[in-house]
Amino acid sequence: MISLDEDKKAVVMGLGRFGGGMGATRYLLNRGMRVLVTDRATEAELEGPVRALRDEFPENRLTFALGGHDEVSFENTDLLVVNPAVPEPWNNDFLSQARESGVVVCTEIELLLDRLHALGQDRLIVVTGSAGKSTTCSMIAHLARRMELNCLLGGNIGGSLLSHGDDELIAADVVVLELSSFMLHWIHQRLVPFGPAVGVLTSLDENHIDWHGSLEHYIECKSMIRDSKRYIPPIDESAISDSVRVLQNDFKSAPWWSPAQDDWTVGLRAGILDDVRTSLPGHHQKENAATACVALSALLSGQDDPTPLARSLAPLIDTFKGLDHRLRPLGVSSGILVVDDSKSTTPAATQRAIEAFDDPSRIHLIAGGYDKGADLSIIVSLSTRLGGLYGVGQTGEAISSGEKGIECHTIENAVNEASKHVEKGDVLLLSPGCASWDQFSDYQARGSAFKHAAECALGSLK
Repeated sequence: MISLDEDKKAVVMGLGRFGGGMGATRYLLNRGMRVLVTDRATEAELEGPVRALRDEFPENRLTFALGGHDEVSFENTDLLVVNPAVPEPWNNDFLSQARESGVVVCTEIELLLDRLHALGQDRLIVVTGSAGKSTTCSMIAHLARRMELNCLLGGNIGGSLLSHGDDELIAADVVVLELSSFMLHWIHQRLVPFGPAVGVLTSLDENHIDWHGSLEHYIECKSMIRDSKRYIPPIDESAISDSVRVLQNDFKSAPWWSPAQDDWTVGLRAGILDDVRTSLPGHHQKENAATACVALSALLSGQDDPTPLARSLAPLIDTFKGLDHRLRPLGVSSGILVVDDSKSTTPAATQRAIEAFDDPSRIHLIAGGYDKGADLSIIVSLSTRLGGLYGVGQTGEAISSGEKGIECHTIENAVNEASKHVEKGDVLLLSPGCASWDQFSDYQARGSAFKHAAECALGSLK
């Protein structure tokens, strides 16, 4: 349990753009604590959230140290809430200073898990994976709401459930959390209880090696999902990449990510795939939908056989329209289908995007971005099958080194170059296989830039 005594002092490191820092700050202030918010971004860059907090809370309980952490002292400080994505937290001088001062260091998601445990809220489904976790979480929430259940959705997908009152959290029939590898790294410190009712692993691929330092550490963090009371592994063995499989030699028995030979979830999901109705492109989306059905039925069925409920849920996914920037068709212009898959940040995700279409030779792929240390050879090898491959960003040169690759540097240049080669019936696809941070603040900004470039080069999308 994390002590949050009234009038104690907390430091929140990283206000951020996705709500975690804001949620933690508001939660601690509402608990009666005094809070110092520090961020490397300047006050001008964080103008909106800073103004909102100042309007809501008195100056004697809320202070800021922005533009860096140099002015922060841990004297008389009890708690430090850190952004889970802070690079190399094990080597961070600021965090080391806090620990040496006797300060408890945690993240917003740990505050939430601790609170849910204290409230006795045990109807928790957590989802992680290298790809597919946001869609699977959203599908679970969609199904729950179609059943007229009270469902809360949070975690890495954005926003903070700490903003909800105790009564709301207790009353929820289902709580769904998307957990990143960064979040799971912090949960691994065992500061708070972690044993969700249902845990889902959607896929496992080489990802975030720049942050974790090794694939082994990334996998170790993901392995926290096995602490769930009911673990649901990937439905298809292809969701575990070759780079992960080579590590199997280090295991004397089946690795943790594999299902048991008699695992009921794999067979059940395979059985209901034909019952799933979805307009989303790609077989992997049907697999996400089947996984969502099984995860929710596993929670709601308790000790009973979840099969009947899972099968009844399968047709309900038909009204789920998908998430922005996740293999989302933007429209057609001059017979060219434009598809935004900006959320694709691993080579395996790009490969799945290509496989979602019948004829790869009609696909003109824009890929590349921030280098996370992943093996990009999968994307390079696709070039011989594609209509065109256009490399952008930090990894653009490496990605465009294949037979049909063209280095374009920017998305605007890539769209303009592709517009010279696409024909009616072709697909113009943004599926970067890399993060966005080299040229954009986030994947949403990258997707918006792609849509704008496509409209300028091809005309309006209908």
